[in-house]
Amino acid sequence: MRKTIIFGVITVLIGLISCEKDNETKPDDSVIYDTIKPLDYFPAYPGSYWIYDNNDTLKVADQYEKYIFNSAGYTAEPDYDTLILPKLILNGVFNSPQTFAYVNGYSISQSTGNYRDPAFKDILSVNQGDELIIGGAVQGHQIRGRVVKTDTTIEVNGSIYENVIITIHFDNYWSGYGMTETEYAFEREYFAKDVGLIKREIKNYPIDTEFKNDIELIKYEINR
Repeated sequence: MRKTIIFGVITVLIGLISCEKDNETKPDDSVIYDTIKPLDYFPAYPGSYWIYDNNDTLKVADQYEKYIFNSAGYTAEPDYDTLILPKLILNGVFNSPQTFAYVNGYSISQSTGNYRDPAFKDILSVNQGDELIIGGAVQGHQIRGRVVKTDTTIEVNGSIYENVIITIHFDNYWSGYGMTETEYAFEREYFAKDVGLIKREIKNYPIDTEFKNDIELIKYEINR
């Protein structure tokens, strides 16, 4: 009889321990994460696409996806956050040679291998003069950007776009040489409202001093 009681107590204890472990490891399905919807000048809604004249096609996956990232700076203790975001299929248009990125408003995720880089890099802002944070500083070099115009009208492949935002990207290393940011910029991009990236120009600075065309939009569909 005593052995039966002891065996019963042990069985109950094992059951309690097992339940406790199950409670510890069971995922909390009640957590609701913020879904970040696209903005006007980069309307990356699921199912949308943009085709450029170099045959590259920027696409958005058909559904929003969960993205976990470290929101803290590289000198701080890691602070992981989770958002539900549009997922870009890059196809060489952004972040080459990376294959995909997540869109967080007017910034996109990046994975360059440089631990100093922010989790998201800015691609534009609607305010003229705003600085764009793109990369972390490495040995005196840092890729940054600037919004240089917000009210440009241009023609791209026969289409007229108004209120176009123009941004430039540059290596901040050259900032101490008495030149303007546009002079030592290596990239210039054009964004149209309700469309997205319509044109990109590049410059191999300091070898070249003039921008040349890189890509221009020829077709797109925004799946709102």
